[in-house]
Amino acid sequence: MNILETLGDFGGILVGFLLTIAILSFVIKDNPLYRLAVHVLVGVSAGYAVVIVINEVVLPLFDTLSRSTSLTARLYWIVPLILAAMLLLKLIPRTAWIGNSAMAVIVGVGAAVGLLGAIVGTLLPQILVQYDDALLSIGIGLLAIIALAYFFFTARQSEQGLAKMPNWYPYVGAAGRVVITMTLAGLFAGALNTSIVLLVQRVGFYMESFARIFEVFLP
Repeated sequence: MNILETLGDFGGILVGFLLTIAILSFVIKDNPLYRLAVHVLVGVSAGYAVVIVINEVVLPLFDTLSRSTSLTARLYWIVPLILAAMLLLKLIPRTAWIGNSAMAVIVGVGAAVGLLGAIVGTLLPQILVQYDDALLSIGIGLLAIIALAYFFFTARQSEQGLAKMPNWYPYVGAAGRVVITMTLAGLFAGALNTSIVLLVQRVGFYMESFARIFEVFLP
């Protein structure tokens, strides 16, 4: 490794190190360095996403439309193009209301796909993978139903005109709250463990990188 390559690597490592310190400074309190690092992260992510969308979605779409000679194939893209145009109108205050319909379609389709994916891709596989243990499968399904029952907010009007929940809701709702709390606690513990592992890896990476660079200048 020559001096120029070392200086180039050192510049990238130094920028990453300073951004890491700026992010970790939020542990002490909110400060301008942390906000600057967050703005850099959001800006770079947004720019990267725009470039990916243009190169992987927009340009291939127009390339496909220009090469296609079939009217049916071209009509196939009318709906997404109309929705995209409606979304762009949200940038103008006077026409922003036109994009609400497109947003409703996108959110509705996204919610339906997400719900179907959660059921087919997560819940059912977890139940079916334990087909040899029927009790465990029943327990997983029962806990899922109890957790969903916690979000039951339909009440009927009593004779006094007050909203009255079903008689089973206080017990099932309390059980659902316990299940959700245990789930969130497990997720938080996993996130905390992952954060600690990433911190240790970052510290080890920078120590190794700076040591390798110093060996070049101070053999």
